[in-house]
Amino acid sequence: MVIQVPAGELTSVEQSLVEHVRRGERLDLAAGDEVADDAAMRSWDESRTCRATVIRDILRASPGADVDPRGLQLRGGKISGRLDLTNLTTKVNLDLENCFLEEGILVQGAHLASVGLIGCRLEHPTEPPLDADRLTCSVLALRGARIVGHTGDGAIRLPAAHIDGPVDCDGASLCNDVGPAVVASNLQVGMSMYLRGFTATGAGDDGVIRLVSAHIGGQFVCTGAELRNDSGPALVSDGLQLDGDMSLAGMFTGTGGLGAVRLTGARIGGSLDCSGANLHNDSGPALHAHGLQVGQDMFLFEGFTATGAGKEGAVRLTSARIGGELNCDGATVRNDSGPGLRAFRLQVDGDMYLTGGFAATGSKDRGAVRLTGARIGGSLDCSGATLHNDSGPALLAYGIQVGQDIYFTKHFSAISGGDREVVNLRTARIGGAFDFEPEQLEHTDDPHKLVKVDGLIYTGVPGPNRGQKQHPSQRWRELLRHGTPAYAAQPYQQLAAGYKALGEDRQARQTLIAQRDDQLARTHPQRWERWWGRITKITLGYGYKPWRALWFLAGLAVVSCVLAWLLGAHGALAQTSKTATPGRPCTVAQQVSVGLDLNLPVGTSVARAQCDLTEDSGSVTAAWLAYVGWALRVLAWAFAALFIAGFTSAVRKT
Repeated sequence: MVIQVPAGELTSVEQSLVEHVRRGERLDLAAGDEVADDAAMRSWDESRTCRATVIRDILRASPGADVDPRGLQLRGGKISGRLDLTNLTTKVNLDLENCFLEEGILVQGAHLASVGLIGCRLEHPTEPPLDADRLTCSVLALRGARIVGHTGDGAIRLPAAHIDGPVDCDGASLCNDVGPAVVASNLQVGMSMYLRGFTATGAGDDGVIRLVSAHIGGQFVCTGAELRNDSGPALVSDGLQLDGDMSLAGMFTGTGGLGAVRLTGARIGGSLDCSGANLHNDSGPALHAHGLQVGQDMFLFEGFTATGAGKEGAVRLTSARIGGELNCDGATVRNDSGPGLRAFRLQVDGDMYLTGGFAATGSKDRGAVRLTGARIGGSLDCSGATLHNDSGPALLAYGIQVGQDIYFTKHFSAISGGDREVVNLRTARIGGAFDFEPEQLEHTDDPHKLVKVDGLIYTGVPGPNRGQKQHPSQRWRELLRHGTPAYAAQPYQQLAAGYKALGEDRQARQTLIAQRDDQLARTHPQRWERWWGRITKITLGYGYKPWRALWFLAGLAVVSCVLAWLLGAHGALAQTSKTATPGRPCTVAQQVSVGLDLNLPVGTSVARAQCDLTEDSGSVTAAWLAYVGWALRVLAWAFAALFIAGFTSAVRKT
C-alpha cells in the first residue's frame, strides 16, 4: 500500500489501521459492548484518534497496491479534522462504525466503492457534516448515524449523487436547526432507499428531506420514521420517480408547513403505503400530492391521520392517478379552514374505500370531502363514513364518474351547514348500482338542502336491496321532494325508469305522480295551472291513473240513478203516452233506467220512451231533475274526455 505520510509520522493507532487494512481486517478500538453515545465519543483521547488526512491517504492508494478488497474498516475511532475526499476515485471500501467525525466528511464529485458510516456521529459548526454533492458509489450506509448540522445547505447533501446500490439510513438521527436535514435533489439510487425508524428535524422552506426530481430504482421505505419542521415541509418529493413501492407506514410521523409530505408530480411504480401515518400541518396540506401517479395501490388506512389547514385540504390528491385501489379505511382527515380530503379530478383505476369509520372534517364551501370530476374505475364505498362540515357541504362530488357501484350505507352520516347541500352528486355517472341508505343526513340551516342529485345517472333503483320487486321507494321520493333545494325532473325520471326496468310499473307511476306534485309545489305555476293540476291529480293521477275517470263516471251513474229514483218517487217522472197507463208513476226499474239515461254523455236510451220527466210545468221535482240531469251530463262529458286524455297521455306534464 502506498501511504503518503511517512511511517515514522504515523501514530500507533494510524499505523495499526494501515496494517489492518492491508490484512483486510477491522480495527476495533471499542471495548466489547461499549455504548458509543455522544458524551463518550467527545471524551475519546489520542489513543482512539486517527487523522482525516491518513484516512484519505489510505483510500487514495494507487491501483495495484496491496489493499484487501474489504477496504478500510474502523470501529470506535475518532477522526480529527475534516475528511476531505473531494474528487477522489478509489476502489477501496470505506467502513466506519461508531466513529466520531468531529468535522464531518466532504466527498463532492468523488467516485468511491461502498461508503459505510454506521452508528457514526458527524457534525460541523458551519459546513454540511456530510457533503456528498455528485458522489458516485456502490452503497451508502448510514444506519444509526447521528448527524448534526448548522447550515442552510443541509446536514446531509446528496444532490445529483449516484448510488448504484441501496441507501440505508435505518435508525439514523439527523438534526439541522437552520436548514434541511437531507438535500438530495436529482439523487439517483439504483436500488432501494431505507429510512426505517429514521428521525430528522429541519427548518425552512426546503423541508426536512428534499428529494425533488430524485430517481430511486427500488423501494423507498420510511416505516416508523419521524420528520419535523416547524417552519416548512417535512418530506419534499416533488417530481420523484420511484420504480418500486413507497412506505410511509408504521406510525410514520410528518409535521411541517407548506405540506407535511409533498409528492406533487411524483411517480411511484409500485404502491404507496401510508397506513398508520400521522401527518400534521398548521399552515397547509398534511399530504400534498397534486399530480401524483401511483402504479398500483395507495393505502391511507390503519389509523392514518392527517391534519391540515387552508383551501388546499388536509390531504390533497388533485389530478392524481392511482393505478390500483385507494383505501382510506378508518382514516381521519381534518381541516378547520378548508376541505379535509381534496381530490378534484382524481383518477382511481380500481376501487375507492372511505369505510371502516373513515372520518372527514372540513370547513367552508369546498366540502369535507371533495371528489368533483373524479373518475373511479371500480366502486366507491363510503359505508360507515362520517363527514362533517359546519359551514359547507359534507360531500362535494358533482361530475364524478364511477365505473361500478356507490355505497352510502352501514351508518354513513353527513352533517353540513351554510348555503350548500350536504351531499352533492349533480351530473354524477354511476355504472352500477346506487346504494343510498344513510343513517343521518342533516343540514343545520336548511332541511331542504340534504342532497343535490339532478343529472345523477345510475343502474336500477337506489337502496340497499337492489333488484328486489318489493324494494321501498317512498324514502327516496320523499328525499327528492323535501330534501333537495329545488325541483328537478331528471331524478324522478331516473327513478321511474329504474322501476319500470324492474317491471314495477306501479312504483314507476307513483314516482311520476310525485314528480308532478313537486313540480306544482316548487315551480310557482299560474293559478289556472295549479287548479288544473289538482283536478287532473284527483281524476287521473296526472294521467298516470286514467282509470280513475271511469270510477268517477260510475259514481255519476250511481248518483243519477239515486236521484231519478228519489225525485221520481215524488212526481218528477211519469209514464209517457206510449204506455198503457200514461201519467202514472214510473216503476223503480224505469226510474233507474232514466237515471242511467241522464248520465249518458250523448243521446238517450230506449227507457225514455216509456218514462220521462213529468210534463206538468209546475212540477218542481221535475225541474230539479232536469237541471241536475244537464249538470250530470256535462260532468259525464268531462270525465269521458279526461279518460281519453289520460289514456292517450295528453295531460301528462312530466
